[in-house]
Amino acid sequence: MATTLKEADYVIVGAAAGMSAAAGPDWYNRGDLWGFKLSLIHFVLHEPVYQPYQDLKAILKDKDYDLITTNQDVQFSKAFPDKDVATIQGDWSYFQCADKCHDQVYPNQTVVDQLFPQIENGHLPENLIPRCPKCGAEMLEWVRGYEFLEGQHYNKQYAKYRQFIQKAEGKKTVYLELGVGMMTPMFIKEPFMNLTYQNPQATYITVNPKDAIVPRELMDRGIAVKYDLVKVLANLKECGISRISAED
Repeated sequence: MATTLKEADYVIVGAAAGMSAAAGPDWYNRGDLWGFKLSLIHFVLHEPVYQPYQDLKAILKDKDYDLITTNQDVQFSKAFPDKDVATIQGDWSYFQCADKCHDQVYPNQTVVDQLFPQIENGHLPENLIPRCPKCGAEMLEWVRGYEFLEGQHYNKQYAKYRQFIQKAEGKKTVYLELGVGMMTPMFIKEPFMNLTYQNPQATYITVNPKDAIVPRELMDRGIAVKYDLVKVLANLKECGISRISAED
């Protein structure tokens, strides 16, 4: 795996819930109360960048790379430049109108920081609930759900995804899949497999303690690492792919 990454012209990383789950905290069980949501968002926005993300950044520092993620926990947005990250399932740092009365998402850290101290016994007073500036409906976190706004900002993220894919065409590309499970394979897993199949110079690497699977068609250009993601990234950082010789 280390040698393959070293020899790649370009690396596209696709990461999902397993990346953050590997880091430790579990913030994927959402509730409906504003007190809970604000506490969760405040926690997410103020958490430091976790070690797996720091290790990945060190691993990629001398490579040409881009990242696609279904994660909504803003860890990638904190660790990497915005231009290099496509967040295709929303993220907790934005609000939208729950009624989708208009096509706009709003950065929410200032509002969250103001409201968080107002939470009492797990509840936010009703008069403080964030409201849409256009129609007065409740605001909603901009993450995948029934009311998820697939508007201008969403399309911008998918435009980046398409640019990354076009950039990878015909190159010695590594499609590096980190912590992507089988719940929604259509966003990262299946596209990465198909794009590797279409490019004879590409390699597909999947790291997941449960769902590291290489299809039969990619056996000669696929690497399945069924192991702890934290340890894999730490080991890659320690061995230093920028220092690995072509013979290793």
